[in-house]
Amino acid sequence: MAKVFYKQGNAAISVSDELERLVNQLLDANPIIKKTMQDEVERIYQDAYREWPVRVDPPKSARSKMMSEMSRLRKEGESASRAYAIAKSMEEKGKFVPGDASEAKISDKSQDSKNKLQRGVIIDGEDIVAFVRNEAPYAWAIRTGQYTLNDLAYGTRTSNELLWSPMRKAGDKLVDVLADDLINQAKKR
Repeated sequence: MAKVFYKQGNAAISVSDELERLVNQLLDANPIIKKTMQDEVERIYQDAYREWPVRVDPPKSARSKMMSEMSRLRKEGESASRAYAIAKSMEEKGKFVPGDASEAKISDKSQDSKNKLQRGVIIDGEDIVAFVRNEAPYAWAIRTGQYTLNDLAYGTRTSNELLWSPMRKAGDKLVDVLADDLINQAKKR
């Protein structure tokens, strides 16, 4: 399994290698639980990593491209009116095509929250909980933007769609697997 933590209140700390081995042995006692937890956590982690939005600079509009060309011409020594006339002529010839979302490039403002995703197991009192989380302090607030390159609807909260909802479904799946296993064991007796 992944990294093991011990939780007390709101604090969680890494456990010793010995306690981690003990938790893994405990999970090994019921391979169905361990396999289901591992498979679901890994699937959720991989999906979240693949779909996690990265801040991008929006593609330039035709007008923005024309203004950039005017600025370039001004730096080369053209007068403002001459630079405008040249840029306007280029615009009429179709030289400035608005960009699309595939042209979006990663912004310098990106804080790389995608690589702050983490998976593991937490010992919380008597419970052993598998998790996938994002360690970025602002992760709860990340929303899908207009130019985000993923399949989420515009404006949706990323952590809800990629972490919370899938983990709830994974919990339901684990309960179903355990129920099926208990029914099969009862039939054998």
